[in-house]
Amino acid sequence: MNKRLSILLFLICLCGCNRIPDNQSMLLTLTHGEYTVVLKSVIEKNNYDIIWKEYGFSYPYILSQELIFYHNGKPLKRHVIPVPKRQFVINSRKVHFLKTPIFDIELLQGADNLYVHLYGANYCCGISCPEFNGLYLLDGTIISECISVMGQPLNGKNIDEIGVDINNPIKRKSMYTIFKPL
Repeated sequence: MNKRLSILLFLICLCGCNRIPDNQSMLLTLTHGEYTVVLKSVIEKNNYDIIWKEYGFSYPYILSQELIFYHNGKPLKRHVIPVPKRQFVINSRKVHFLKTPIFDIELLQGADNLYVHLYGANYCCGISCPEFNGLYLLDGTIISECISVMGQPLNGKNIDEIGVDINNPIKRKSMYTIFKPL
């Protein structure tokens, strides 16, 4: 191998080989009057076919998610979504993905309040697949956070006890309207 080719290969490896790739953030934003709510998702940019074969994770692979509540442009509250993670070791790298990633954020009208509704699922096939439903006031107050297969709410009341129709949103944003799935 000539010296130029060796140097070129060294520089290519220095810039790209075994480098941990950057992740990207995706923001879904709902605004109503003076209030804005942002669902921030940190997404793994790699496509790991092995994970789908082994566990059946939804795509995109989400590393973390949080809600950020604003009033008149000023932050009111940040809230990390309490969804369990699962760890994989891929090419000697530990990766933690959310088991039940949130894909949809909606604004719902209740009898006396407006609510922010989050929905997520791990789209495996069967009745034991987890689904996440979260319900919040526009100021960031947690009303309910539930994962269906766990039976009990993580925070607050069971969403069925609140009396709001989660199937009739006023506004809705979905990760799938802006993310290009595989």
